[in-house]
Amino acid sequence: MYWRYTCDLRYHVLQTILTTLVPVAFAALLGYLAGRKTFSAKDRVLLTRLVLNWLLPPLLLAGVLETPRSNLLNYKIPLIFLVGLMVPFLAVLLVYRFGLRYGRGAAILKADLLSFPDMVFMGGPILHQLFGPLSLLPILVANLIPTLIIIPLTSLMLELGSKEHPCSGRQVFAAPILHALRQPQVCAPIAGAALIVLNVPIPKFAIDSLHLLGQPTTGLSLFVVGLIVTEEKVRLTLVVAVDSLFKNLLHPAAMLATVYAFGVTGVLAREAVLLAAIPSAVITTMFAEEYNILTSESPTTILATRVLSFVTIPMVILFTQGW
Repeated sequence: MYWRYTCDLRYHVLQTILTTLVPVAFAALLGYLAGRKTFSAKDRVLLTRLVLNWLLPPLLLAGVLETPRSNLLNYKIPLIFLVGLMVPFLAVLLVYRFGLRYGRGAAILKADLLSFPDMVFMGGPILHQLFGPLSLLPILVANLIPTLIIIPLTSLMLELGSKEHPCSGRQVFAAPILHALRQPQVCAPIAGAALIVLNVPIPKFAIDSLHLLGQPTTGLSLFVVGLIVTEEKVRLTLVVAVDSLFKNLLHPAAMLATVYAFGVTGVLAREAVLLAAIPSAVITTMFAEEYNILTSESPTTILATRVLSFVTIPMVILFTQGW
């Protein structure tokens, strides 16, 4: 009886992994092949804007509007992501800046690479496959941490270390926050959350319309990931290998400690740990190119964490199965 239960459990886990990651890999591979043959960098930029400004906001808004009011008022959701993302970020920053004596810019980019998951382009598709539309709320809340804290802090430290972009620290820190709050993928779900908290009734046809617009987001996001990978300048080193293992294994372990510390269990705990296991965010490469820091190491780490994730994410799914 125990043997049969074990076999059934393994089969169920294998099915979950295959149905989650095979579509993800297929869409990303298709984007990679398209980038090698027909799509240019301008095409990638246009598709990225299409996803971020026109397709993702309706999807996030629909997810928020379908979220129970009690979930939106649950203080533990933002708290676990604030601690689970910012504590590893600050720890890596301090180690590289003061322990390993990296420059200010290199240290902050290292912190981004090792603690800033690509929640929009990879986290969304993977969690949506596993948990359905309700997974959008944790993604939305988690993504506010880098949007409102990590990215402005990165801009601040890079600007302070740059001789080509002289400007006051207050301007550098405030500008990315104000810019972020004007973006549709940020302000639309925040507006939706306000409507739910205020108990404003939302007609079903409005939510259905938002879902119709947001449906292409998952596949197109992964397609864009494949396009991005074609532009990476790969130079694999021991440092990159260690960083990739840290990001894909130690970061979810830190998030696991966070959810245990706050007594969070069930689906929310699984989603938080899986989000931390998502590969590094692509925006770090853009910072690296703009400021000419870690220009080879950053894109290689971005690519390496994605390749490694097809081993580590199944491990995390298996570990969290049954929570």
